[in-house]
This record gives sequence, C-alpha cells and structure tokens, in this order.
Amino acid sequence: EGTEITFKVEIAKERVEEELSQAFRRVAKDVKIDGFRKGKVPRKIFERRFGEAVVREEVIKKIYPEIYKKIIEEHKLVPIIEPTLEIVQFSTDKPLILKIDLVDKPEVTLGKYKGIKIAKKEISVSAKEIETTLKQLQQQHTKYVPLKKKRKVKENDWVVLDFQVFQQGKLLPGQTQKDFLFKIGSSTFPASFSQGLVGLKAGEEKDLKVQLPSSHPQKDFAGKEFTFKVLLKELRKEEVPLLDNQFAKNLKSDDLEALKKHIQDELQKSKENWEEKKLKKEIIEKAVNDSKVKVPPSLIERRVEERIKELKGKIEEQGTDFEDYLKKEKLSEEKLRARLYKEIEREFSTFFIMEGIIEREKIEVKEEEIDERIKKSVNGELKEEKLARVRKNLNSRGELNMIKARMREEKVINLLYQEARISK
Repeated sequence: EGTEITFKVEIAKERVEEELSQAFRRVAKDVKIDGFRKGKVPRKIFERRFGEAVVREEVIKKIYPEIYKKIIEEHKLVPIIEPTLEIVQFSTDKPLILKIDLVDKPEVTLGKYKGIKIAKKEISVSAKEIETTLKQLQQQHTKYVPLKKKRKVKENDWVVLDFQVFQQGKLLPGQTQKDFLFKIGSSTFPASFSQGLVGLKAGEEKDLKVQLPSSHPQKDFAGKEFTFKVLLKELRKEEVPLLDNQFAKNLKSDDLEALKKHIQDELQKSKENWEEKKLKKEIIEKAVNDSKVKVPPSLIERRVEERIKELKGKIEEQGTDFEDYLKKEKLSEEKLRARLYKEIEREFSTFFIMEGIIEREKIEVKEEEIDERIKKSVNGELKEEKLARVRKNLNSRGELNMIKARMREEKVINLLYQEARISK
C-alpha cells in the first residue's frame, strides 16, 4: 500500500547449491570432529551433528544483502526502517524464495510554509512575579541549624532522622534513609508518622506503625501497614535570610533594587524564549496542516508497539501493573493504542514534511558547524586532536548523526520563523 512494498525474489536452485557449498566451506573450516582433520569434515556428517540450519543461515547472511541492495538501486527506493525478511522456500533441489517487505520514504506535497501569519503576545513581568522569585531565592538560601537547647519535638519542628522501613519484620530493599530532613506535620508521610515523633528527644529511637493510604502511587505499598524504625538525630531551627541589601550582595548584586532588576530581566528573557518556542510550534502546525503526506501504517504500528513496551517498562519500575494503569487512566488498551496511533501519525507527518522543506530549501549542516556545537557542549576550547577523538567517539555511538539531524531541524524551524508574518 503506497510506500509499503513487498518483493518476492526467486533464486535459481543451481545458484543456491553453489552458495550452500561455499557457505559450508566457510563454517566448517575451523570445525574438528573425531576421525576427521580440522576443516575436512564431510558436509553430511557436519549437518547431522550441527543441523542444516547453520549452513542455510550462512547462505542467507551472504545472499540477502546483495539482493536487498540490488532492489534499492533498481527501484530507486529510500527505505526508512529495517525491512522484514521471510524465507518462503529453502529446500534441496528447489529455488530459494524470499519475501522482502520494506517501507519506502513517502512522497510529500508541500503547502504554504513561508509567510505564515501568526500573532505574538505582548510580554511583561509583574511585580508579583518578581516578588515570588525573590521568595524562592530566600527559601533556597534558608539554613537549618541545630538547636542548642535540648528539648522534646513539637509540631512544626524541623528534625533530622535515620530510618528503615520494615514489613512483617523484613527490611524492605532500598528503604533505608540517612540524615533525612523532615518537618513535623509535613504531608510527605501520613499524619501518624509526625504524631509518633512528637515528644521524642535527640538520640532517641522509636518504632512507628504507619498505614499508607490506598491511593499511594506504588501498588505494593498502597493500603498496607509498615514499621518505621526511626532514630531522631537532632532538632533544627529554620533561619530565613532577610530580603535586604546584604542578601542581594550575597547573590552578586549591588543592592536589593539591582537584584530585582536582574530578576525582571531574566524573567523577561525567559518569557520571550517561551513565547518564541510557542510561536515556532504554531508555525510548524500550520505548515504541516497545509501540506500532505501518507505515512505508512506499518511504520506507525511498529512505533506504537515500541511505545507500549516502553510504557509497560516504566509502569513496572513504579511497582504498578499495566492493567491498573489503564483503570486509573480510564482507558482500554484498544483506546490507548488508538490514541498513540494518532499521536505517532502526527509526529511522522511533521517529520516527513519538515524533511521535504529541508530538501526544497537545500538546508545543510557544515562540518565546521557541527564542530562548533561540539565545542559549546563541552564548555571550552578543544584542540584539533581532542576534537577528532570526541567526534570519533560520538560517531561510534551514533550520536554524531543525531546532532546533525537536530541542527538541520533547528535551521528549518528558524527559517519558517524568520519568514513568518508575525503581528502583535
């Protein structure tokens, strides 16, 4: 269908027999069986010992790449994923028949992608936003110092704990904490945890029975009771710095007003960057909507399977199973697959259309541009010899092509943005 193409290839039995003979000589040259010299084992005895499949696999390994290359060149195809190979027939005194399914790069019909109209929002920073950021900085520089006075724990105290979590007398793996800073009354743990700590003094230990809520994200913990063996190491006092000129000087500003101006500038820059990203996304959406491409269904289905597999892996890591996840999200697997299919189809459509624009506009990434990107990524100057080593290392891991693809994508997006008609 469209760019999904199937080739059925027949190889004459005479060539097959010749390939089998050559393959046997290759695989048997280092084989030694009692009664025969190394590499001199008769084919019948070799196949009886190791099976015919060994030699046949060697034939396919040799003949398939040649056939595949010939198909690509003769039909001028650009496969976008690994083809699938099916051996339809492989038997003595008969032709070898192979079925090769491949997905060719789909044809793109570009629509309007230059001069796209888009509205830009006016960006400003409010006094409240500056104040919120100041408060965040204040919180980041808050200190928690040990209390000199020995006293019992009370509500809203800050404490340092060591604890281990047990279930039915067994220590749970990965559930040992050292020097854990905790505020009494915090929602990090159920209220019974904080209540059990009230009245303790530094150096005292206590076993706390804690029932976790049935809504706990980890299925294995939800609704179950655990024993926390807790050592209260010390009480601490929260010391919040004053928002004054000295606070600003500690943050490399001349005074508090200069710090506020710096915060305003940074927030403005950040907002401008986010607005530009949003506009670029809208421009891409419009360019894609005005263009046409038929994404091969098999390509989408393969990616759906990959996403489902990845999702199941993440869910299992969190201690939940796939069925519970579906119930929580109020989804059936069928609906999830349909949703993923639609998302992935859009992703591929966008990719192929952007590639179409790149080809039409002859957008390229020069080697020296890649070198500059690599140098920036390591935050410093790289001598030619070291740069060559870094490039070689990136190339061996397949990352050099990824960098180049990312840079091509950035270039085409910037082109669309520069050519857009942006109004305020």
